[in-house]
Amino acid sequence: MLTKKDIEALSEARLADAKHLLQAKRYSAAYYLSGYAVELGIKACVASVFQANAIPDKSFVDAVYSHRLRKLIGLAGLEQQLERDMKADPDLAGAWGVASKWTEASRYAMWTEFASASMVQAVGDPEHGVVQWLKKHW
Repeated sequence: MLTKKDIEALSEARLADAKHLLQAKRYSAAYYLSGYAVELGIKACVASVFQANAIPDKSFVDAVYSHRLRKLIGLAGLEQQLERDMKADPDLAGAWGVASKWTEASRYAMWTEFASASMVQAVGDPEHGVVQWLKKHW
């Protein structure tokens, strides 16, 4: 069983891996892992929604196993907060615009240096990146 702390650590580790892969010119792997860092970060936020000593609705639990970032943001209850924060921070809005295009199927594509660098920057920017924003909601 993965704990919320485990998922947080995995998100940060995948982002660090993506940065190393980008430096090593492994663009497709860097792109994919940076998106996966976002998925894990959102799932860490979803973990906060679960209540101790309560059995969650099965459909909610099944939905958590999705890889669709927008759907996961909704499950975490962060849609409105994300919208507000993106209005206040255009750089975050741009970062989410890049990161939210990621899908699980991204692993089957060959990504260019530009696409990969854009994705890693959008996800990992220490001030306006998507993972940085997610950390505020862990």
